[in-house]
Amino acid sequence: MKSIKDIYKGLLSLINYPHISIDFLKDLKGPLLFHISDTPSGIYNDIFKIIDIIKPQYIVHTGDLADNIKLKIHKDRINSYCKGVKELVEGLEKNDSEVYYLMGNHDDYEVVSQFTKKGKIIEEGLLTIDNLTITVGHYYKEYLFKSDFNLYGHSFEPGHYKKDGTIGLNGVLNINIIDLSNKKVFHLNYPNGTNHLRCMKFKKIGL
Repeated sequence: MKSIKDIYKGLLSLINYPHISIDFLKDLKGPLLFHISDTPSGIYNDIFKIIDIIKPQYIVHTGDLADNIKLKIHKDRINSYCKGVKELVEGLEKNDSEVYYLMGNHDDYEVVSQFTKKGKIIEEGLLTIDNLTITVGHYYKEYLFKSDFNLYGHSFEPGHYKKDGTIGLNGVLNINIIDLSNKKVFHLNYPNGTNHLRCMKFKKIGL
């Protein structure tokens, strides 16, 4: 049973999200890479708030841009998907960030390409950003070549990891911020209720 303190903290997080301390911002040197994945439309405004605060130079979305729609299952909800993608893309591209989109299993390439003005829709594989090698994909994948980072989403598993010089970051578990100047990684929690909006339960592989 939740304590009064836990309930209070939960209510506070709903009212005052995101919690980004001055000390946290002081630790960020930049340039910064902002990694998200499987985003339901109900958290777009929260994501935009964080971007406005930390001002990342790069944004990587590893797929399922309007994850609450589950387009692969509910093809009749294409209009709602279009509305969500339009809102997200416009919000991510309104600043000077360089934006990369991976297509998830619930995405439509034609819709995303219709709304993006300066973002890049890319296939899974290798990116080179600020002299760092970064493998990206909607699904977790082990690559034959080494990279500094491996960014993925889709499911809660596997979690974040460090293996053979590669740092793996799961964009479903957290909003991941990489300081490219020193390879430091910072994790921010998604807003309360995000997994409910995704129709996902923690510790269960997602759709």
